[in-house]
Amino acid sequence: MLRTAISALIALASATAAASAQTPPRPEPVAEVLILGTYHFSNPGRDAYNAQADNMLSDRRQAEIADLLDGLAAFEPTMVAVEAGRESSINDRYAAWRAGEAELMVNERQQIGFRMAARMGLDRVAPVDADHRFMAYEDLALAYQELAADEDGKDPHLADIEASMNALGRGFTGETEARQAAHSVGEVLAWMNTDAALDANEDFYLAYQIRRWEADGSAAGAHTVGNWYTRNILILQNLLYELEGREDERVLLVIGQGHAAILRHLVEQSPLLTLVDPLDYLPDVPEAPAAD
Repeated sequence: MLRTAISALIALASATAAASAQTPPRPEPVAEVLILGTYHFSNPGRDAYNAQADNMLSDRRQAEIADLLDGLAAFEPTMVAVEAGRESSINDRYAAWRAGEAELMVNERQQIGFRMAARMGLDRVAPVDADHRFMAYEDLALAYQELAADEDGKDPHLADIEASMNALGRGFTGETEARQAAHSVGEVLAWMNTDAALDANEDFYLAYQIRRWEADGSAAGAHTVGNWYTRNILILQNLLYELEGREDERVLLVIGQGHAAILRHLVEQSPLLTLVDPLDYLPDVPEAPAAD
């Protein structure tokens, strides 16, 4: 009898240990995230290749932005996240504008972010940007670029990589400017958020930048790609920080198109987030303008 009781206790303990050793369920999603990759309305010139925006305060562009906001409003965002640092004064500016004490600036953070947040009755925008740069590797990459351009000692591999990156970067900015001239703001942004446009951005890093090495395999290109991924991972963390303790949120993230491809992958892989296709809320993508 005692042996039977002991056997039963051992079996119960084993079952309890087995149950406690099971992998816990994944966290439930707390937010849907619509990532709107944009060009920079105010021409800050901080990217490697910069498409020039025309006057976004013109009557034409203001009407187009209003149409864009009408489409995005159907998503009914409960949070608007923008490309501004957590330590920035972005929400002081937002409050001043809502109080009638400041005018909207030209940049997309305000023309899209502020206007949508106000339309949804939100008290603030979520600043999620992160500045991350290892200057030693950036300087090394610049040295490689100069080496690729040196006619006396040109490295053929680096020269080919530089030519490919320039062709991709200049081609993309050229098409962006041509589409701006021919199409509305919403139509340009719809094209910028297609798979083809996002693939072009990823190719810049994963087909070309990562192959910036000399004959000894020096890894400046890989570190540059790593820096870019790290910055976007930090942006994801800042977004999750804003969402901590909240549920059933719908986030509109307004951010430069260069971030969109990586952030889409990160959001897709996060068990806490559900990715929303921005094309469901944007105009149809028109054909590319005919080349001159």
